Amino acid sequence: MRQIIVLAGLVIVMGLITIGAWPALTRNPEGLGMRALGERSGHAYIYGYPLVLSDVTRQAFLARAETPALNTLYHRRTRPTHEDRTVVRPNLDTLYTLAFLDLSEGPLLLSTPDFDDRDWMFQVLDAWTDVAGAPSRRLNGPGPQDVLILGPDQPRPDDTSMAVMTVPTHTAWLIGRIAIAPGEDLAPIHALQDAVRLTGEAPIARPAPIDSLPPEYVNALSADAFFTRMAEVMSASDPDPDALNALTPLGYGPQSEDTPGKLGPLARWAVNRGVSVARQRLEEGLRDRPYGPTHWRTLREGVGEYGEDYALRAGVALIGLGANRAEDAIYPNTDIDSEGAPLTGDHAYQIHFGADQLPPVNAFWSVTVYDAQGYLMDTPSDRYAIHSQSGLVRDADGGLTLTFSAEPPPTRLSNWLPVRAGEPFAITARLYAPQADALSGAWEMPPVIRTPE
Repeated sequence: MRQIIVLAGLVIVMGLITIGAWPALTRNPEGLGMRALGERSGHAYIYGYPLVLSDVTRQAFLARAETPALNTLYHRRTRPTHEDRTVVRPNLDTLYTLAFLDLSEGPLLLSTPDFDDRDWMFQVLDAWTDVAGAPSRRLNGPGPQDVLILGPDQPRPDDTSMAVMTVPTHTAWLIGRIAIAPGEDLAPIHALQDAVRLTGEAPIARPAPIDSLPPEYVNALSADAFFTRMAEVMSASDPDPDALNALTPLGYGPQSEDTPGKLGPLARWAVNRGVSVARQRLEEGLRDRPYGPTHWRTLREGVGEYGEDYALRAGVALIGLGANRAEDAIYPNTDIDSEGAPLTGDHAYQIHFGADQLPPVNAFWSVTVYDAQGYLMDTPSDRYAIHSQSGLVRDADGGLTLTFSAEPPPTRLSNWLPVRAGEPFAITARLYAPQADALSGAWEMPPVIRTPE
């Protein structure tokens, strides 16, 4: 019976084609073939993924804010724990100050205090997640610092001596980071956060909450919902004609006369198929990233300044939305040992730095353990990270050995990070203000060695 139904369906389709229905089935704005239309859809998804993810992240954050507003500073006051499931790979080295910027009504003024000898950075990302500027201790010293933030086409004042930053989109994301040391009293850092100022507060209606984490929410959007949101955000944030017209071939461009409803059924199928393939390849690209010579993965080039490398931009957004430029920080990470076997709490491991092979940084470094989903591990201890200021105990030869295991070692607990017995885990190192050897790859993280049992 099923074969008869399929055969009947084929007869009907062939009949429609023979009577001239094929153009209606495949209708799309530029008359592309179905393969080309699917490819165009996939490219558009990769191109727009960071834009949509950033917008969804803003919605999710402001939906939970006590008083939702743009151009308003929101301060993280506590260190994250294993109970925090808002973002993957949370950072324990800094307290964050966030703001979602609207530059459509004019410039904003960001003022930061004197941070003395404390490391700091206030990074601004445009709507596409490129870094527009990042005032920091590395670039500007301890402070105080005033920065005038301009939107697209806003002229630079001739009569100002302050620093000026131009953002190419009307919307932007401010991510401030103030360094904290392990166990440090956070009250002085709270005072520094409170001393930061941003002009132009703009209260808004509370956005609708989303029912999942932003990456999961975006991944569940239909092609129609994704491209509709992408077109809306581009219209509001980016005046670049090339960006505004990026979706025209799919019928979603702001100026397009061909609405999605006018796409033929097969054309709509091709668009959905293109998005599905793009999502699959984005996941595969992350999963199949090559390991370096010591079995760590480290992105050094292009992060934060992507140019036309849209695949890199989308991949970084997926695994670490809001990433710094490499000269500000790099993030070696691994989930395998020196033999290529997955890291698991069934075994104990060590990382050994030679006396002259500690991470080469001008600020500080850390090592953090995460579970397979990228969250802090729930262990009997509240130890999640090792920090270069953690009071680490050196080896007799001046080197440094870190231990990762479910059971604590008999000595040097300061150098130990707990993992969960029987569960996979991953390690992320953070090097702040990395030196030239770390940026070039001349220095690599040492391999993770499984210890004899």
